Amino acid sequence: MNISQGGGSNDRLFCWEQVARTHHAFRISQVFAAREDAAKLLPLYALFSIVEQICSVSSDEDLARSKLDWWSIECTDKNLQNSHHPVLKEFRRTGTAERLDQVLVHSLLESAASRLEAGAPSDISGLKAICINTQRPQFDLEMTTCGLSVDSVQVSPGLLARGGLLQLIRESVKSPEQGAYWWIPLNMFARHGIGRDALVNHPGSPEVSTLLSELIEESESWAPSADRVTEKHRALKPLRNYFAINGIYTRKINALKGIPLNRYITEFERIRVSDLFVAWKCARRLEC
Repeated sequence: MNISQGGGSNDRLFCWEQVARTHHAFRISQVFAAREDAAKLLPLYALFSIVEQICSVSSDEDLARSKLDWWSIECTDKNLQNSHHPVLKEFRRTGTAERLDQVLVHSLLESAASRLEAGAPSDISGLKAICINTQRPQFDLEMTTCGLSVDSVQVSPGLLARGGLLQLIRESVKSPEQGAYWWIPLNMFARHGIGRDALVNHPGSPEVSTLLSELIEESESWAPSADRVTEKHRALKPLRNYFAINGIYTRKINALKGIPLNRYITEFERIRVSDLFVAWKCARRLEC
């Protein structure tokens, strides 16, 4: 894997460019991150973005696995200190490397690998479990990178599930594979009388739009307690970035209802002034 050399500014630029490929809302959410955490979050989200891209743009499963294996080896304590990859160099420059939990990195990469060969869930509850498994390692890594223990932070599974759902959608709309939408429950295809290939071959069809709108509506039942903020949460500044970015993502998921699948990418990449207000409102809930 060839990586160009460069100083700290080039490494930061590489991270920003990588994050922009998947997490368009990150630039907004980072504004609300605790000042001491902001620099550490950039290379972490760049790593999240790289893993997401591996799961979405590669049409060769063996190649995708080899890339995940490369990151698994490169992120070990020994190799992390000597790597020339810009993301890992930025981890070192910001001091984040010292907080990078190896077990959680392994969980992140294992979760990604499982999505390359996972079977379809039978119903919406099975999808929720997949979404939580997709998002949990990222949440835990964000908290530990910002100096918190995993046990010290408890958030609603619904919050994690909604973030995981948006990631699965992003991975699929950018994938060239017929099986990209493997995570959509089987009972929904049966109910709507279409096959999985319709999402790839006829993304603009009303039938596909109706199915996905129903799925998004059903997923809203995950979220009644997702926005609950306790006094314990208010004491945890590292949650500000996470709450801000997930506020934007929840808004984006809801905005997908009723629009054709072939317009989803445009919706993901569009950042509105109102997104800034949503991020501010979500982060503000953590202020005492």
